[in-house]
Amino acid sequence: MPAALRALLLLAAVVAGVAAGLLGSFVHPLTFVLVPVGLLLAFALSAAVFVTAGLLLGRGGVVAAGGGWVVTVLLLASPRPEGDLVVPGSTAGYLWLFGGTLVAAGCMALPYRRPPRPGLEPSATPGGGR
Repeated sequence: MPAALRALLLLAAVVAGVAAGLLGSFVHPLTFVLVPVGLLLAFALSAAVFVTAGLLLGRGGVVAAGGGWVVTVLLLASPRPEGDLVVPGSTAGYLWLFGGTLVAAGCMALPYRRPPRPGLEPSATPGGGR
């Protein structure tokens, strides 16, 4: 993969991580009959972004998406001068912060296939071309 394309895909992974963190931060407190539906959807979206970045770029893609996610969620969890918080210090807020970080770490631990390097392809003949 050319370096310019890889850099562009890494940037896209960061943007996707930011989007997952932003969307998840706003929906994580939603519940339906005591089931934390918003939190489950936010975890599913985040895991989908991390795994997709990992499949495209390997562990570097997961790190890029996870970095965008962490920065976004931490910014939304910090108080503004007006006192507003998107991710409050509640049970759901802490589950979103720590659970999402564990989701990112779990997705990073998955085995991703490395893309082949040019010039290092195995020989097509049996025995390594001897």
